[in-house]
Amino acid sequence: MKKLISLALALIMLVSAMPMALAGADDNSMTVILGAEFSTLDPLALPSSPEINFCTNIFDSLVKVDKDLNIIPCLATDWTVSDDGLTYTFNLRQGVKFHNGNDFTAEDVKLSIDRFRDETWMQFASFAVDSCEVVDDYTVTVKLKYAYGAFLSMLWYCAIIDSDYYAACTPDAFARNPVGTGAYKFVKWDAAQQVVLEANESYWDTPAQIKTLIFKFVTDSNQAYIAVENGEADFYFNVSATDFLRAQQDGVLGTATCRGNYFYFASFNADVISKEVRQALMYAVDRDVLNVFVNEGTGIVGDLPLVEGQEGYTTDIKTYEYNPEKAKELLAAAGAEGLTLNYYYAENSLNKKLGEALQALFSQVGVTLELNPVESGTWWATFDTEPYGMSRGGYPMEKANTDSCYYDMFHGENGTFNVAHIKNDEIDALLDQARVELDSSARNDLYIKVNQILAEEAYNIPLFFTASFVVYNPALKGVEAITDSNYQYKEFHW
Repeated sequence: MKKLISLALALIMLVSAMPMALAGADDNSMTVILGAEFSTLDPLALPSSPEINFCTNIFDSLVKVDKDLNIIPCLATDWTVSDDGLTYTFNLRQGVKFHNGNDFTAEDVKLSIDRFRDETWMQFASFAVDSCEVVDDYTVTVKLKYAYGAFLSMLWYCAIIDSDYYAACTPDAFARNPVGTGAYKFVKWDAAQQVVLEANESYWDTPAQIKTLIFKFVTDSNQAYIAVENGEADFYFNVSATDFLRAQQDGVLGTATCRGNYFYFASFNADVISKEVRQALMYAVDRDVLNVFVNEGTGIVGDLPLVEGQEGYTTDIKTYEYNPEKAKELLAAAGAEGLTLNYYYAENSLNKKLGEALQALFSQVGVTLELNPVESGTWWATFDTEPYGMSRGGYPMEKANTDSCYYDMFHGENGTFNVAHIKNDEIDALLDQARVELDSSARNDLYIKVNQILAEEAYNIPLFFTASFVVYNPALKGVEAITDSNYQYKEFHW
C-alpha cells in the first residue's frame, strides 16, 4: 500500500511538472488569438495594421525590411534606380507560383502596383508612385511622381496579387478568398469566429513548419488570456501590461516583450495654447510617474518617437525635466495662472488613464484639465477642427522611414494627423526637402533640425513607446516579441 501511495504521489508530481496541454502540437497546428475580426482580406484595401500584418503570411511583396532595417529582396531578386531617383527597375524571381497554381509574372506586379497607387487605404505608402510598366515577363519599371528617397521602405506594403484571379473574381469574392504566393494558403473564414490557413508546400522560400494556423477572434482580452492559459490557444500578442506581468509572475506561460512601435504624445493645440504656456506645462509632467500609472511602468519613456539608428534620432534637443516650481513660475510669467484646459480624446482605457494622470499632475501647478472623452470615430473626424486645449497624439512608427510618420504628424499643410495643429513654415520646408532627398545622411541631418524645432516649440509632450507583449504556449519554439507585431508564422515550430 505504501508503495502504491508513493507511486501515486510521484505521478501527481510528474504531471504537475509537465507543460500545459498543447492546443495544436499533436497535429502540427497552432491557434493564434486576434483581438478583432477582419473587414477584408484584400491585401491592397486593408484599413489597419493588424490586417496588414496578418496578410503578409499569405502574400509576398517585391521587397522586405529585415530586423536591421535593411531593404532585402523578396519577389524581386534585385533592382536598380535611375540617377534622378525617378525610375526603379525590378528583376523578378522566376518559378514562383500563386496558391492556385498560376505563375507569378510581371503582369501581376503591374496590377498590384497600379492598385497600390490607387486604393485609398494604401496611399499613406504609395503617394509617390506614378506608374508601372512591364518590360518583359520578369522585369518591371516603376516610375515616381518625384524622387522619394524612402520609397523602397514603403514598398513592402504592396502585396503582389494574381492578376488573372483578380480579374475573374467579384471584389467581395476576392476579399473573402485571398490567393497569394506566401508561406501560408487561405483555407476558410468563418464569420465572427476564425480564419484558417495551411502551409504552402510549394513556397519558393523556406517553407513553414507548422501545417495549420487557426486564428480565433476574441474581443475580450481577459477571455483571450484565459484561452492561452487553459491551453485552448497557443499565441496571443495583444496582451495588456497587467496580464503580461501576471504571466511572468506565474511562470506557466512563455512570455516575451520588446519596445513597441507606437509612440504616445500629449499634444497641445498650438492654435489655442501659446509657446510660453506649452513650455511651462512641459515642466509639469513627471513622465516616469505617468508611465507607472498608465502602463504599470512597462512603457519606454523617450524624448523622441525614434530610436537610435533611425533617421533623425538625436540627443541634441531641448529637454524639460520634471520641475513643478519652474512650471508655476513660467505660467505666472505668461499670465496663465489658474488656467483651465479641455483634454479631448478618443475614449479607451489607455487614453482615459493618460488624461487622468495629466489631470493630477497639472493640478499640482494650478492648472485644471477637463477630460472630454468622445467616440473614436468622432475624434478621428474632428480632431483637426475641435477647439480643444490638449489631445492624445502619437503614431505607429515605421521601422525604416522617418518621413512617413513625421510628415503626417508635423506638416502644417499636408499632415493628416497633425493633432497639435502645427503651422511652422520652417518645419514644412525641412520635411518637404527631406522627402525628396536621396542621401540618407542628408535626410538624417534634416530630421534632426525638425526635432530640434519641435522640442523648442513644445508642441507635444513626448511620453513613451508602449511595450509589445506576447504570451504563448511554452512548447512553441521560435517565438520572440516584434516591435510592429508583424509576426511571420513560418518561423514558428513545435
